[in-house]
Amino acid sequence: MPFKPEIEKLSLGDSYQMASKRLDNLWKRLNRDPTMKFLYSEFLREYKNLNHMEEITNCNLSNDDGYFLPHQGVLRPSSITTKLRVVFDASAKTTTGYSLNALLCAGGVLQDDLFSILTRFRKHQYAFTADISKMFRQIEINPSQRKYQKILWKEGPEENVKVFALKTVTYGTTSAPFLATRTLQQLAKDERENFPIASKVLLEDFYMDDCLSGASDINQFMALKKELGELLLRGGMTLHKWCSSASSESDLYPFNYCGKQSTVKTLGMMWNNCEDAFLFDISTSSTTEFTKRDVLSQIARLFDPLGLLGPVISKAKIFLLRLWLLQIDWSQKLPSDIAQEWSSFIASLSYVKNIKIPRFVLRPNPKEIILHGFSDASEKAYGAVIYLQSVCDSSDNNTFLLCSKSRVAPIKSVTIPRLELAACLLLAQLTRKVLNALKLKIDQVLLRTDSTIALSWIDTPPHLLKTFVSNRVAQKQELTKEYHWSHITSKNNPADLLSRGIDAQFLANNQFWFQGPDSFNSLNSETELNQSDKNYLSEFKSKDLVCLTVKTSALFDDVICISNNFQKLIRIISLIFRFINKCKKNSKECGAPSKTERQNAEIYILREVQARTFGNEIHSLEQCGNVTPNSRLKSLSPFLDSQGILRVGGRLRNSILPYNSKHPILLPAKHKVTDMIIQYYHKIQFHSGSQALLYNIRQKFWPLNGRNLCRKIVHSCVTCFIANPKISSQKMGDLPEDRVNPNFVFNSVGIDFAGPFYIKTKLRKRDPPTKIYVCIIICLSTKAIHLELVSDLSSEALIAALKRFMARRGKCRKILSDNATNFVGTKNEINRLFKLMEQQDALFQNFLSEEEITWSHIPPRAPYHGGLWEVGVKSFKFYFKRVVSNTCLTYEEFLTILIQIEGLLNSRPLTPLSSEVEDLEILTPGHFLIGRPITAIPEPLMVELNDNRLNRWQLLTKKVQTIWKHWSKNYLNNLQQRHKWMFKKDNIKIGDMV
Repeated sequence: MPFKPEIEKLSLGDSYQMASKRLDNLWKRLNRDPTMKFLYSEFLREYKNLNHMEEITNCNLSNDDGYFLPHQGVLRPSSITTKLRVVFDASAKTTTGYSLNALLCAGGVLQDDLFSILTRFRKHQYAFTADISKMFRQIEINPSQRKYQKILWKEGPEENVKVFALKTVTYGTTSAPFLATRTLQQLAKDERENFPIASKVLLEDFYMDDCLSGASDINQFMALKKELGELLLRGGMTLHKWCSSASSESDLYPFNYCGKQSTVKTLGMMWNNCEDAFLFDISTSSTTEFTKRDVLSQIARLFDPLGLLGPVISKAKIFLLRLWLLQIDWSQKLPSDIAQEWSSFIASLSYVKNIKIPRFVLRPNPKEIILHGFSDASEKAYGAVIYLQSVCDSSDNNTFLLCSKSRVAPIKSVTIPRLELAACLLLAQLTRKVLNALKLKIDQVLLRTDSTIALSWIDTPPHLLKTFVSNRVAQKQELTKEYHWSHITSKNNPADLLSRGIDAQFLANNQFWFQGPDSFNSLNSETELNQSDKNYLSEFKSKDLVCLTVKTSALFDDVICISNNFQKLIRIISLIFRFINKCKKNSKECGAPSKTERQNAEIYILREVQARTFGNEIHSLEQCGNVTPNSRLKSLSPFLDSQGILRVGGRLRNSILPYNSKHPILLPAKHKVTDMIIQYYHKIQFHSGSQALLYNIRQKFWPLNGRNLCRKIVHSCVTCFIANPKISSQKMGDLPEDRVNPNFVFNSVGIDFAGPFYIKTKLRKRDPPTKIYVCIIICLSTKAIHLELVSDLSSEALIAALKRFMARRGKCRKILSDNATNFVGTKNEINRLFKLMEQQDALFQNFLSEEEITWSHIPPRAPYHGGLWEVGVKSFKFYFKRVVSNTCLTYEEFLTILIQIEGLLNSRPLTPLSSEVEDLEILTPGHFLIGRPITAIPEPLMVELNDNRLNRWQLLTKKVQTIWKHWSKNYLNNLQQRHKWMFKKDNIKIGDMV
């Protein structure tokens, strides 16, 4: 058994449970049908008696790596020999989802197809059919692989289940047909010398286990019968179901004979061996309501591999095509008029029982054999039909229908000439297949069509035609290059019946179809094609007339598109000029271009550029020596030098500057070469700025609008952008709610750390300094700052700092801090700080939860969200560095300085200072803390004042309200303006430099 190469990677799994369940279901059916039960038991008993299977008594079901084949019975009451056959299901899946068939190779096709065998069957005067008895079961399987062909069976419903192994090739497995046919071919090759005639029949006239063959005379027939039987016996096989067209009986039928008056069915065709004719019996549906599915089902029953009922099948196909064009669904009932038409067609199928087509298509000992082929097409279908003519002395009609083939036209509209060409190609393909199948000496092959256009295309070289026609003409010429094509009139063309289709009642006695035209010798028509026919000419390729003109500037335009490098462009032009010189002067220069060659190439490039952009100015200078008054170059006083280059005249003629500096070469503002020159200078000047770039370029060139051009080149330079990237920004967002609404001081705060700083724990010089940090807490609404000393970056130290802060300032509701990804520091201390700010441990989380404080981080990569506390850190460091500098303070000294700085920061003005005389006091964070700036001079005591001036509580309330009014009126209005990021910009997209 040929397993697939990847069999080792796959596992069949367990199949016992599946096979056991299938056996139980089988016995339920057998118990309901005693006849089937008897036949089933007899079949498997015969299987065992013939030693085609053996019982396995020591099968280990728990650790089995084989396969159990489920089986079921198929009843065939019409069968002569076997009424019931047990079939095996090798496609049943196991626990791993694989089946035996999934792991087996199918093998290749070794025998001829059905069409070829039936066609060849019709050439024998004496024909026979036979069948190899139990062919699969005559071929043994390697004993090591029988474990894959085990079955379960029991003699009765109450009996014990037994395990059997099938010892032969089993039908139902994927590889069985290949193994059987390969065995037959090997037998024929091994016994070729002993049985030459039978070996050829075994190789060519067998379709699986069915044999359809014969001989041209009775002696050959007898020899073939004897040889074939003996050859198969060498392989342990026998023929049965023998049926022959020979007139003798007893001498010719030593095998299992079917009977003289017998109509047998072989390869799907009904053959009456007594009359030696093919018969047809088509089953039809009795339903009166049809759907498209019913129509297709009925067409599938019209089994006719040789196309002997071609016109009837064509009509059925055309009807199905009509349903497709009407877009009728599969389950939709046909409209009444269409259903009535199909009902009439089905009723006419009963007439096919009256059709008898001779099997033998030749005459004994013909002088000449001629193959006639016809093709035709209509807008609905096209087809081809082939006849075989035996030329004899007698005047009888010796022409017989051999085969036909038809196809419906595509749903997409196709012209009739194209369909006629497709019919010709179909005829060519059918002719080639028939000639290969018959293996006869055909004296003439005459092919005909009634389309003059298709006939003219056939003789046309394919390269002159359009693709559709060209491909088919090329195939046709390859298939029938040695055969003759001619024209025939439509009334004499039997293929016309294929293209239109007819009912079976009109085909039964239609001799025009079964025997062809009356006289084949007078069929050819001399009709000539009208060469001006539109359909004929439309399939020829159009020929465009091309007029070649010389364009002197074409070379330069093509070359500048090759590169964006000015020096490379000069090198290419110089090499082109060198090639031209070599062709003219037989020069042998080689290597890199010389200095002179590069200078000549540069002059050529500049002249071509100026000629395209300053053509009018150059023409004016050549004619009258000056440019026109309306010229854009008039302020530069241009002139042409000795090489024809346009230069700046200017006002520096008397200076001692070099010639190129006094009279630089003019360049247009919008030209690729100008951009290439500026890019070149920008690169060799190490990507200098636009001002320096323009200065260096003007030492030789004068590009118009040069300043803007240089800026554009510098701005688009990737190297410059990488060296000085511009940070992408978007419009500044609105301030958050905590910044713009009145609230308790320090209710919403931002927190950050500064440090480390170093203090002395003792005044002795040798003692090392200790690191400390400053925790900066800032109120989001009033900018009030609170500074706390922190001994380290642990959770305990941070919790202690927050407790001290809340004990002095009150409990806060919300704390904001930086995100660790905002920092770029690399020191260990900074890294520890980031971890503390981003990854609070369980102790810190519990503290926040108990105090009902919300801790939030600003978004990653957005430090501007924490600008408020970043400014606080900056302000603290401003005072600290100026007061402390590098002095190492003690703890008390450091704390004193820290608290003083806190007071200064809380006394800074929140709004700009006013020059108005009335504005005697400014708003500071201290107003929200103590009602005045922290550093304000103490006011006189008001204790001695009378209370009747103003109630003290009302006085305090008024004071607070005044402060918040001042905050809302002046401070908030100052936050209204955006000082940067003022415009909305497009978001970054693919292709932008960032």
